Amino acid sequence: MRLKKANLWILLMFLFPFVLAQDVGEVEWRKIILKEHNLNVFINTNGGGIGFQQGWTPTYTDKHFWEIDLTYNIHHKAVLARNPYFPQARPFSYGKLCDLFFLHGGYGYQRTLHQKPYWGGVRIRYTLSGGVSLGFAIPVYVNVAQYANDGTYTGVSVERFDPEAQPMEDIISRANFFTGLGKTSLHPGFYLKTGFNFDFSKDEYTMHALEIGVTYDMVFPFVQQMAFNKANTFYLGAYIAYNFGKRKGPHE
Repeated sequence: MRLKKANLWILLMFLFPFVLAQDVGEVEWRKIILKEHNLNVFINTNGGGIGFQQGWTPTYTDKHFWEIDLTYNIHHKAVLARNPYFPQARPFSYGKLCDLFFLHGGYGYQRTLHQKPYWGGVRIRYTLSGGVSLGFAIPVYVNVAQYANDGTYTGVSVERFDPEAQPMEDIISRANFFTGLGKTSLHPGFYLKTGFNFDFSKDEYTMHALEIGVTYDMVFPFVQQMAFNKANTFYLGAYIAYNFGKRKGPHE
């Protein structure tokens, strides 16, 4: 009987360090992350842009963040063409009234749907964000050919594009982008964004992730980007983004 008890104590002495080692391994696997910040570049069905996020993780599965991004919106009917009467001229989009940018600033939330195993793999998060959208409509200026009364070509003038006064054959090319900057009109509104984030980072303290989803913008007053077309009342598009950045623990 005494021999059995002695053997039991010896067995427990060997198992105790093993159990402790298992607990430490679990803590090592779930490294504590308190803050995240990242840059992102993205393209969408209406254009593309760049952004920044600053986030915090109150729980192991939840993330809250602030974000800001700048998006360039391309109208689906804006097609580049070249004036055949001026073969050396740069191509331009005839009918384009303005360049449109959206500046977004808002709050977001991410929920972990699938956690990354300790040996690697992919963490999958659902993401939702929204906030204020500010549209910048920069009018398009063009280089217009000038002619004398007898039809002789006399030079070029820079004018704001007007489809009623400037036929395509008189437009040589688009003027410098910055020409219309002083005539920019502002269009406040809101935006929403939702999608899925796939984090494939090898190190818990760095971020490399792909994100896919949809965006929705609405600004007021509505912006007419193309002549002979109605102003868009809203902007809906799909996007894909690449996120890269850093994560910080409790002692950083």
